[in-house]
Amino acid sequence: MEFLIKPHDGIGPIKLGMSREQVKELFAGFFTLSDGASDFYFDSCLQIEFENDLVDFIGVSQNENYQLLFGGIDAFDVEGITLFNAISANESKSHSFNESEYIFPDQIVTLWEMDEQYDYLGNHKRKVWAQVGIGSKSYLKVVNGL
Repeated sequence: MEFLIKPHDGIGPIKLGMSREQVKELFAGFFTLSDGASDFYFDSCLQIEFENDLVDFIGVSQNENYQLLFGGIDAFDVEGITLFNAISANESKSHSFNESEYIFPDQIVTLWEMDEQYDYLGNHKRKVWAQVGIGSKSYLKVVNGL
């Protein structure tokens, strides 16, 4: 399965603003658990956060069931800096690299914890992001403390 990251829209078939019930129907066979305002699928590698039962954030970690793509780049089969630069190229302002966590405000794309331990596809030799995600405008306001 290929999940394409489309900022302000969704990741794969999951769309920002989609109802919790629609997501459950879409991935019924891959459900892992619910934790308050979040549902987890694919052994907790797909995290979906909800606001008023509508998708507000989608966070994806590497899993053998899917491939996560941003602009033709496999997010989990590339050096983290390469993905950072590809996302940064679509922003209106320049960004300083941070391997801990990062949010690109124009696209509301998030990167979390880059380390060799997450390089499952390259035998733990490259620094790869643990999670790549996208959020809604309301999600951005919350993480920015507004």
